[in-house]
Amino acid sequence: MDDLHLEETPARKTPAKKSPAINSPARKSQIGWALYDWASSPVPTLHATFIFAVYFTTVIMPEGGSVVWAYMTGITAFTIALIAPLLGSYADSTGKFKELIVLFIALGSIATGLLWFAQPNEAFISYAIILSAISIFFLESSFIFYNAILGKMIQRDHIGSLSGLAWGGGYIGSVIALIVVLVVFIMPDKSLFALDKSQSEHIRATMLFAASWAIIFSLPMMFYLPSFSQKNNKNNKNSAILSLKTSIIEARKIPNLLRFLLARMAYNDGLITLFAFGGIYAAKVFSFSQFEIILFAIGLNISAGMGAIIGGFLDDNIGPIKTIKVALIGLFLCGLVAIITPYKIIFWIVGVGLGLFVGPVQSASRTYLSLTASDKHKGGLFGLYMVSGKLTSFIGPFLYGSLVMMSGNERYGMAVVLLLIAFGFVLLPLKDNTRNMCHHSS
Repeated sequence: MDDLHLEETPARKTPAKKSPAINSPARKSQIGWALYDWASSPVPTLHATFIFAVYFTTVIMPEGGSVVWAYMTGITAFTIALIAPLLGSYADSTGKFKELIVLFIALGSIATGLLWFAQPNEAFISYAIILSAISIFFLESSFIFYNAILGKMIQRDHIGSLSGLAWGGGYIGSVIALIVVLVVFIMPDKSLFALDKSQSEHIRATMLFAASWAIIFSLPMMFYLPSFSQKNNKNNKNSAILSLKTSIIEARKIPNLLRFLLARMAYNDGLITLFAFGGIYAAKVFSFSQFEIILFAIGLNISAGMGAIIGGFLDDNIGPIKTIKVALIGLFLCGLVAIITPYKIIFWIVGVGLGLFVGPVQSASRTYLSLTASDKHKGGLFGLYMVSGKLTSFIGPFLYGSLVMMSGNERYGMAVVLLLIAFGFVLLPLKDNTRNMCHHSS
């Protein structure tokens, strides 16, 4: 399915018909694609950020657990960065985007669900770490293939809106999942499912819930998303390495793409650090309880969902680069206030306000690459895109921990986020070239 983005010429006198916003097979495939964000987003929210990660570091391994968890996430991210271009290139050479998404979400969900058996004692440290790494690897890697087919779902003039709606749906899904977990598993003195709280079964059950959510809400994507498998290509199985080389060459050809990927490497590290330590910062600096942290997470995800949707429409009108720049400025200002304020209420306001700008950054970044990359090389280039988000993802957390250790103050650690955001802003291309590009698929 090739997209030809051709400019209208003034010489054409016949009135052009309005093209449908959505390419064949139409709306069901678009909805199926967008729902994948809804399906997959609650898993890292519940697993790697707010629920299981806390359970591991406070119950399974209370001594040194945070260090082990940090090493696990860093090593997993680095592994994804190394293998992502190869995975993307394989998808390009075979066209098996849908099939790979289904495989990876299934494996990631199974690993997540098996964390139910991670009992609250040190004998399950290795078990929990290995399964957590598998869950993160497959679920994160599935977005290589998912992002690559964005341009196949809708015309380029509406890509920003679709991307923003999908990101927004992901955040809304996380909010609903957090509310369900809070009301059904965390708050009740007696669990609806006769779970033994002394064995942390109410916490462990959230992993079964997260895995079930991912599989159930991925079904529309599995049924409605068309297959993009290549036919009559005898060299598909042996062309992944060659395709990887081609993707790197293609990236160098596209104006400002490498500069954009470097910029994303910086500001994405800032976002990773913000989400990894946001809850810790709130607890350490402003004495947030576990209940308050979950409420804070709900508020943050709601604002991020709203921001992604609004940012998507802004993206279509002013372009992804300007959208990213506006959002980064907002992130910097809100982050600055969150670091210097001594008042809990102000932190609440600006902390939740951060979400309004997180969503547009993530959505518009995906849009930019989808608009600049030719259809033939999208998988490989989104593999490189994944590299820019993962290769240096350990730097922000490392600097955060180092500054806190040296200063004894969490505020100095969180200042790393501001530095990374500012650096990413400076590295961004000065001009948005997506409006004038034509892609001729071969």
